[in-house]
Amino acid sequence: MVQGGFKKVLCGVLLWTALSFPAVLVDRVVASVNSEPILESDVKMGMLFYEGLTRRQVLEKLVEDMLFYQYLIGKGLQVPQGMVDEVLQNIAKANRMDLEGLARELAKEGLSLQDLRRFLEKELLVTQGLIAFLGKDIRVSDVEIQTERLKRGDVKEIREIELLVLDKSKGDKLVEVFKPSKPLEALAKELGVNLERLRVARGELVESLDREVWKAKVGQVVLAEDKEHIYIAKVLSEDKGGVDDESIRQEIMMRKIEQKRQELLERLRRNSFIKVLQ
Repeated sequence: MVQGGFKKVLCGVLLWTALSFPAVLVDRVVASVNSEPILESDVKMGMLFYEGLTRRQVLEKLVEDMLFYQYLIGKGLQVPQGMVDEVLQNIAKANRMDLEGLARELAKEGLSLQDLRRFLEKELLVTQGLIAFLGKDIRVSDVEIQTERLKRGDVKEIREIELLVLDKSKGDKLVEVFKPSKPLEALAKELGVNLERLRVARGELVESLDREVWKAKVGQVVLAEDKEHIYIAKVLSEDKGGVDDESIRQEIMMRKIEQKRQELLERLRRNSFIKVLQ
């Protein structure tokens, strides 16, 4: 049956891609966007895909999708026709049937494979295509990631470091023997100081050293000084716990894309002619 499980499968198969085909007017027009029709079959298909939405909400989403679809087509975004064929096959396989069986199930809802194909062509373009287009120039900096962590307040970053602390009187000797590639253990012996191994959170070291340690990458050796001491530290490892940087980066990216999406939608609405017949 199309109801129940079939609806859920449909909801999960909108793969990221982009494709366009001209709509063929085969049933009743319920709305138009810049003279391009939205059909009754589109609404019925939307009721299957967007389970839980009312007919009015589905129609509103289809209008939005048509605005984005027209915009992206105008930007020349396209993908091979084979991608829609693959999605259709995936829907059929997920429902343990072939395309003929899928066509029979759709027919019970008064729909056809062509209706599904036309629906997918638009839906696929305004998911992958729009995100790819809006996200191509968006960047998320390390500072933004750190700020997000601080806002959440649920993760304390810890870095493990090796640390040498020298009296400033040994500065000349340090210049003679220091090499970034030299192990700090060997450097400690030459300078006659102890090598410490510490686990530190941001802000726990003296200000000048703390700044350099948290700017450095894992494996990097840094130098810092204050009025009385010279510090040499190597960042051995980092434990952030919780959510990793890449996940946070993607979250921030998606928020930025959504903001750009809303701005684009408002602009497209202002510059378009939309007519809803029902």
